[in-house]
Amino acid sequence: MTAITKPNVPASKSFSQRLVTRRFWWIIATCLIIQGTLAVDCARKWTPTHDEFWHLPIGLRIWKTGRFDDDVINPPLVRLWAAIPLVIGGANTGSDDSRQEFGDIGKNFWNGNGDKARFWFFLGRLMIIPLAALAGLVIALWTRAWYGERAAILAVLLWTCCPTALANSAIVTHDLPLTTAWLVTLFMLVRFAEKPCWRRSLQFGAALGIAILAKVTAIILIPLCIVLWFVLRIKFSISTTVSVPFAERQTPDTELATAPKGIVLIAQFAAAFGLSIFVINACYLFQGTGGTIASLKFASPQMNSVQASLSWLGWLPVLFPTDFIAAFDRLAQDLGRLHPVYLDNMWTSKPIGRYYAAALAYKLPLSTIILFLIGFAGLLWPRPGSEDRRRGLFLLIAAVTLPILASRSANQIGIRYILPTFPVLFIFAGQAARYLVFPKITSIFNVWVWRTVWALVIVAPLSLRFHPHHLAYFNLAAGGPANGGWHLVDSNIDWGQDLHALRDYLKENKISDIGLAYYGTVLPSSIGINAHDPPFLIPKPGWYAISVSFVNGRPHVFGNHEGASVRVGVGELIYFRMFTPVTSIGYSINVYHLTYRDIENNIKLQNEQGPP
Repeated sequence: MTAITKPNVPASKSFSQRLVTRRFWWIIATCLIIQGTLAVDCARKWTPTHDEFWHLPIGLRIWKTGRFDDDVINPPLVRLWAAIPLVIGGANTGSDDSRQEFGDIGKNFWNGNGDKARFWFFLGRLMIIPLAALAGLVIALWTRAWYGERAAILAVLLWTCCPTALANSAIVTHDLPLTTAWLVTLFMLVRFAEKPCWRRSLQFGAALGIAILAKVTAIILIPLCIVLWFVLRIKFSISTTVSVPFAERQTPDTELATAPKGIVLIAQFAAAFGLSIFVINACYLFQGTGGTIASLKFASPQMNSVQASLSWLGWLPVLFPTDFIAAFDRLAQDLGRLHPVYLDNMWTSKPIGRYYAAALAYKLPLSTIILFLIGFAGLLWPRPGSEDRRRGLFLLIAAVTLPILASRSANQIGIRYILPTFPVLFIFAGQAARYLVFPKITSIFNVWVWRTVWALVIVAPLSLRFHPHHLAYFNLAAGGPANGGWHLVDSNIDWGQDLHALRDYLKENKISDIGLAYYGTVLPSSIGINAHDPPFLIPKPGWYAISVSFVNGRPHVFGNHEGASVRVGVGELIYFRMFTPVTSIGYSINVYHLTYRDIENNIKLQNEQGPP
């Protein structure tokens, strides 16, 4: 008789492990539902933000006209997605003119839809919120595969409790969709690298195409993903196998299949990139695809220089739509202009190398920052037989690439430009979950780390206590949102989101005569705020509502009660720093009541101490 042998089965899990497994998806779902609920409330309350004012109407115009040239710098995918409820509901574009400035597109839409305009923006925002939940789901799957379920719960908790991520999920802009598409692309790359096959290479290619359609910044993913693929497969220079990901393990030491031969690998990458090109063309309906290099017209010196260098290939057809190529021309023009950069009470026209590092230090909750630092334990003391060091290196390279490149750009106006970095940081921080289990071999150090990690997990939700003012969030080390304007301005704190809240405050307090400088694109008069322009450079008595960006010297324009554009120079309203505001609306608009005595006392103080 043939003997019956037992198959290899994993060791039985402890009670605590079974408990986590049983409740894992309930915990993940709860976190994401809380995040989505808060985002819906923000979407309901906030005024359309600065750029959002035209993003959504342009999406509606694309659906109705089939043209993509209203604002070529941003691909159409996100706008088309957000505008679906408007198409179904019959929203009005406001004007059928074929050529409009994108600012006018927003104004025509707002005026053309009357009282329903804000409702349409709310519906458009509801299309972005599920993308944040999708990002949370990918974080859970990826972190569980690499570090286990406790780490996945921790990473998703950090994503849920991130005010910056939550705020960007509640507005119709490209940053949160790019973040989700960026994360999905990296996750598909990991799957492709851990188990190379044609199916996974095509999944990676499709995700890459969608990411580039979310925002042209994602073009960085092409070289980055090639580098990261070899980071995960680097062992092949020594041996021919790598470890199986956590989710596919039967025993801790199971090995993956060998890497494909060079020609097959090249073909798989070519298929992936070819599919991404097809996805991009399909979104643009193949409009302008196939034109020659010589036929393209550029406005930026950079793109003209590239075209001139390829003059000998002028007959060669271009595999991308004309409007997609135009996006890079517009981007080159934008990056070539001087942009005022503000950091830590200092204005400059040159890039600040530490801008995004400082922004992360100010805008991430302190609990997240500390857990991220604890996550380095995976690099310093990897688990026996694990791939912690390789995976940690993968995550660090993926996390620092975008901030480093962005730090060389003069267009430093918001941490939102490096939002795709956030989920990768949270996955890396998930490694701190190893300390959620009380150490068997107790030592003073291990016990204190265990206590610290648990304390950080418990206090993490406190970062949401400023609801619904998540866009203006700054951590305690930065002085909180009340002092955030001393460090950063623009979309970091004040992006026009609180105009309706200001209107409600003025009505409640019966303030009818007020000077207003509003850092946003919705005209205050269109929602019933009848205000006059504040005095520049020299204070005068009266009531004033001044956006924090202007209080801290931001040069920009605002629309006054007559609909005219008023230009504010650098520091022309900075004198409001001398006065204590009566209140702050959402931490983004300060309300002042100046009297003759206030002005006289502060002028004397200024003469003694110097300008603010």
